[in-house]
Amino acid sequence: MVKELKSGRFLKELDSEGLYDQLDTIGGYVKQLMKAFGKTADRQWGRSRDLAIDTAHDAEGTIRDNLAASLIIAVGLGVAVGYMIGGSSESE
Repeated sequence: MVKELKSGRFLKELDSEGLYDQLDTIGGYVKQLMKAFGKTADRQWGRSRDLAIDTAHDAEGTIRDNLAASLIIAVGLGVAVGYMIGGSSESE
């Protein structure tokens, strides 16, 4: 019975206008945080994309500059992968 009295008193003292104001304030803070997070994520995505593009261009240039070595490496990797695939299917 004492708990009921305390909770009833709490509900009477609860100011619904103040509660709505606090919820609006919290909502505003959440919107600001989401906006800031979105801007930061967009910047990081742009940087990552630019870095990936630059790296791909650099790799393409390196391959063109060292075409013979690139072909030898590609053929060697192809033979190694083919040998591993062929070796694993023969054991079954």
